[in-house]
Amino acid sequence: MAELTLQVTNDFAALGPVSAQVRDFLCACHAPDAACFLTDLVIEELVTNTIKYGYDDGDTHDIHVSVNFHKGCLRIEVRDRGNAFDPLAQEAPDLTLPTDERPIGGLGIHLVRQMTDDVHYERRGEENVVVATKGFPAE
Repeated sequence: MAELTLQVTNDFAALGPVSAQVRDFLCACHAPDAACFLTDLVIEELVTNTIKYGYDDGDTHDIHVSVNFHKGCLRIEVRDRGNAFDPLAQEAPDLTLPTDERPIGGLGIHLVRQMTDDVHYERRGEENVVVATKGFPAE
């Protein structure tokens, strides 16, 4: 089973190179385009939340991202040592409201929930750990 493990600094500029590395990895694993799209969405949403809200200081911190794709199963794990925060505890946005009346935030996590087979959060010691999985049937 192939796995890509990356350390990302809590800097928005780090997201672009991570996306490229993940796409190259998934392409080498012969993952479908939908797996690449989903992985980009999950990583961008979770890492962006960590960068924005995870730390109370201006220091550099590492965010750990692991991606594996084996026999049609995609698994994405994002770990950080930031403030305890369960992004899945947030209520789903009210999509019946007109766009200009909706509060900002929550749509990305909602999409992650809707597009994965399973996503869960746990606090392990000093770490936030979010794991998302999705199966892709053989084409």
